[in-house]
Amino acid sequence: MPATMRCPLTKGRGISMHIPAPVLRGVMAFGVSAALVSSATGQATLVPAATPGVQRPGAATQPEEGPPLRLREQLQAVTDDLEAYVPDRMRRAGVPGLSIVLIRDRQVVWSAGFGVANTITGRAVTPDTVFEAASISKVVTTYAALRLVDQGRLALDEPLRARLSRPWLPRSEYADTITLRHLASHSSGLTENVFPTIDKNVAFVPGSRFLYTGIGFMYMQEAIEQVTGKSLDAAAREVVFEPLGMASSSFVNRSECMSRMANGHMRPILPLLLFLVPCAIIIVGIVLIGAPVARLVTGQWRLSRKMTTGACLAAAMLTLLLLGGSSLNGLPNFLLLVGLCATAFGVVFMLASLFAGKIVAHLPVHLREGKLRALLSLVWVVSIVGGLLYFAGLFTIPVPRSPSPPPSAVGSLRTTARDLAVFLIELTEPRHLSQKMAREISSPQISAGEDFSWGLGIGIQHSGQGNALWQNAQTFGFRGLMVVYPEHGSGVVVLTNSDYGYPVACDLAQRALGGKARWEYF
Repeated sequence: MPATMRCPLTKGRGISMHIPAPVLRGVMAFGVSAALVSSATGQATLVPAATPGVQRPGAATQPEEGPPLRLREQLQAVTDDLEAYVPDRMRRAGVPGLSIVLIRDRQVVWSAGFGVANTITGRAVTPDTVFEAASISKVVTTYAALRLVDQGRLALDEPLRARLSRPWLPRSEYADTITLRHLASHSSGLTENVFPTIDKNVAFVPGSRFLYTGIGFMYMQEAIEQVTGKSLDAAAREVVFEPLGMASSSFVNRSECMSRMANGHMRPILPLLLFLVPCAIIIVGIVLIGAPVARLVTGQWRLSRKMTTGACLAAAMLTLLLLGGSSLNGLPNFLLLVGLCATAFGVVFMLASLFAGKIVAHLPVHLREGKLRALLSLVWVVSIVGGLLYFAGLFTIPVPRSPSPPPSAVGSLRTTARDLAVFLIELTEPRHLSQKMAREISSPQISAGEDFSWGLGIGIQHSGQGNALWQNAQTFGFRGLMVVYPEHGSGVVVLTNSDYGYPVACDLAQRALGGKARWEYF
């Protein structure tokens, strides 16, 4: 899931967004959540537990029938339909690039790339284009942990603390009972409180509630790294990527894959707001402190132009330092985008101010002095800021690439649609995982709402067509979805490089597979 926070969004985005919780909470802490409806709003949801491995009565015992799957249609008819539909759907949504792979009878039967990986360079998307896969990282991490269970290095139902040489959670009644099953099914009691620091307290009895959480997967990552003595990426390479032949997948930026890496695309209004709101708060604080100082030194309450310029520069630098030291540091490419947007804003604002100064110099004297000048200056500043924010919401830009982030089970997976299709096939017909662990993955562990439960690492939608395993991928500039019906061996993977790609991915998944598709609104 995406993000890491379950929340309904307005139909303007048409999706339930799951952007990284550290960013969401940081934005909300700065008081701009109301302005970011197009990016994320809402709250995490607690859902009562089901017995592990048993479907909870009432959650999905009588799923709606829904439309049929497209299994009986000729493959050529389905792919012709998709090839005709995808470009127009992307154009209407403003999605630059998309990669899609179709699975039938547990085999990859069709793959295609549409659009461009970068709107500036115009490089085409192919089935081998690498995308950021966000919360699909959690499913891959769970599979890696279950491989270690098969090897006897981890256990599914004993307290995880017993396997660790260094405790990761503070001791408490609940923390000492958390198992790998709890972590993989989002029922550990660990929360999403990661701002300004990671909250490792356990909010409820493990196994009693569903609460989608990234912190639980931080704990799982710690367990994997401790028992293997390797980084998450190295461990996953050993037990997931190499055995399955996922040659283009990694939890870090691999040099051999960077030439095929897509750039995410987003509107610059979000990074600009994320910079401007705290910066404005800091400027107000500096002025409230500086005005009395100016009064003592100069005898006037008004700050000089040099002092005002210095306050703005100091606030800008402090804002960037605070953002860099926050939980955003796990998203270096987004931080770089924030810095670039802040720089562009500063340059435009300075030029606009110089232009305003020349205009003011030609005004009558009575308009250039006193309170009227202060009012004109305020109107000018508000107009510049408002105009730039409006303009920043009209277009999308590529998110710059950055140095590799640290490997993260929460969302640092880089992969291709083709690799994820191979992974889904492994979940339905395991060659490297034991049958017992494979059954656990696709068995409902806990209720997650009407028609939904959660397996080990992956969501389960219940419908008249059978259970569909699914996971979305949502991070800055990238959206995606993978779905498979284990009973039928039919599935699809859709990856996009746009903030507006999730409704498109959900639409295409349903169009490719048929059946009932409610994961868009989960």
